[in-house]
Amino acid sequence: MVAAPGAFLTVIVACAYLVTDTLTPPGRTSEAYAWLILSIGAGQAAGTALGGRLADQPLAGAALPAAGSAAALVVLLLARPVLARAERRTPRGRHRRARRRASHAPRPHTHTTDAF
Repeated sequence: MVAAPGAFLTVIVACAYLVTDTLTPPGRTSEAYAWLILSIGAGQAAGTALGGRLADQPLAGAALPAAGSAAALVVLLLARPVLARAERRTPRGRHRRARRRASHAPRPHTHTTDAF
């Protein structure tokens, strides 16, 4: 019963991290990832509690996945304009944050000879 949703959990979490990275302003990614992990844990806890409560109901087996899918679809449709704007800002094939450069450039080696 839990094998099918568990098989897709890794893909969903990976996509959530990519969307979070795309939408988060530079310098705030650690906080955004913490909120993402918190929301995943809270969703799993709420789903487990609700599933345990409704386990005796015969139609709950079909109603819960359908309700979850409908809620996910609504969230994605509402986020579509924001994701489209973020995609236009992010160049393809490259990470959106510039790499940090070394504070000092390597100096050419100069050999001095002391002539006495």
